[in-house]
Amino acid sequence: MERGADVSSSRQADDKVRYEDDLRWLTSAVHELPSGVLWGANGATPRQCAEMLDALDHFMSVCSRLGLDDHDEFIEGCRWHFEHYPHYLDRRRHFADYRTYIRDRHGPMRVSPPPPPNWLGRRN
Repeated sequence: MERGADVSSSRQADDKVRYEDDLRWLTSAVHELPSGVLWGANGATPRQCAEMLDALDHFMSVCSRLGLDDHDEFIEGCRWHFEHYPHYLDRRRHFADYRTYIRDRHGPMRVSPPPPPNWLGRRN
């Protein structure tokens, strides 16, 4: 039984590290909204948005394992932009800018970070 607890504790510690890394990366990707979605210092490409969607699904799984049920708004806001930004890029000549695109489709102008878990900043 003790070995199982060690594995579970190790998995939770790994999930917490992954959570922090992914949250930082996802928050960075949407922090320039409504100007656009970022991949590092540059605007994201459609392919990069697809990678971010995959990463977002993994982040959602990590949040679920950690019992973070107050992250839905952040996750869905990110998802909206990661799904729509490629469409905007493909048709940007039809829009004044990404802000207009978001407004016309009733998307979120900003995606706020989720509330920090009480353990954030402490490694277990």
